[in-house]
Amino acid sequence: MISTETIGNKFEFISVAGERCKQLQRGARPRVETTAHKPVTVAMQEVLSGVIPYSYGPFPEEYPVEEVAEVTTETYPADGAGMDNREPGT
Repeated sequence: MISTETIGNKFEFISVAGERCKQLQRGARPRVETTAHKPVTVAMQEVLSGVIPYSYGPFPEEYPVEEVAEVTTETYPADGAGMDNREPGT
C-alpha cells in the first residue's frame, strides 16, 4: 500500500519513482541507506521517505497570454468562383 502522505497519488508516485530509477540506472548514488540492490526498489524507497524533491511547474492557465491582433473567418464563395485555377487532383 502506497502512503499518500508524502506523495499526492499513485500516478505521481510511479512517475517520480520511474524518473528517479532512470537516474539510478545511469549511475546516480542512492540518497537513502538500504539493503536493496534493484534501482526500482531503491527509487521507491527514496520517494516514500521524501528525499526526492519534485515539482510540475506552473499550471497552464498561469502562462502569459499572447493577444491576437485580428482573427478572420473568411470563407470561399458558395458558387465555387475562384476554384477554377486549381490544378486537377487537388
